[in-house]
Amino acid sequence: MKLMRISLTFYVLALLLSVASNGAAQEAGKLTYADFETVKDNRPVSNRGGLIQLFAYQESPSLQAKFKGMVGSNPPAPDLVRLRKDDPNRVITFDYSLPAPNGYAGVTVEIHGQADHDGKAVADDVSGYKYLTFQAYATGVEDLRVEIISKGQGVTTNGYPQMVFKISPGFNMYKIPLKSLAQPSWAQRISEKDVLKKLTSINISAYCDKCKPVNGTVVLDNLVFQN
Repeated sequence: MKLMRISLTFYVLALLLSVASNGAAQEAGKLTYADFETVKDNRPVSNRGGLIQLFAYQESPSLQAKFKGMVGSNPPAPDLVRLRKDDPNRVITFDYSLPAPNGYAGVTVEIHGQADHDGKAVADDVSGYKYLTFQAYATGVEDLRVEIISKGQGVTTNGYPQMVFKISPGFNMYKIPLKSLAQPSWAQRISEKDVLKKLTSINISAYCDKCKPVNGTVVLDNLVFQN
């Protein structure tokens, strides 16, 4: 009987600690997706080991968009730097060049939330959050574009939900309401909620439409989902 009372006491205590822990997690109400303090194989990865890579696209094959990131990285990765020598915080950065004439062009940093499993992207359910926040600095373009991506999860489209936001001078915090993300008008329709439930990456792009020649730099830090 004494043993049963002790076991019951420990069970109740464990249950109370579990409830308290869950409550604290809910109060925190956030998921740190990538703060760029994690390095694997000498390249930046997201907080849970997700791949971070750069790629470029353009309308004209003969006028290719170009970028410069971490030297020798394969696949190409943004550079990982400190803004000041005495500041331990690290950010990712890349330079880009968008040529003209091009109907469209861009350079994108793709950030996976988790490390791939058996060669396939692993999904996160972030549908319970209201905002995506991050710090950004950019020169050259006036706007950046953020997209939410779901690949290999049964959500298929030729244009994912996205939002364009205007860049202010300096290194600033931006708060993107997830309900404001929308597909381009020409895209095959999907539910934005389905993408948020099966998110595999966040893409942030320096881009142009009806391009004029532009060169610049992008700096990013602290991608966080929160309420």
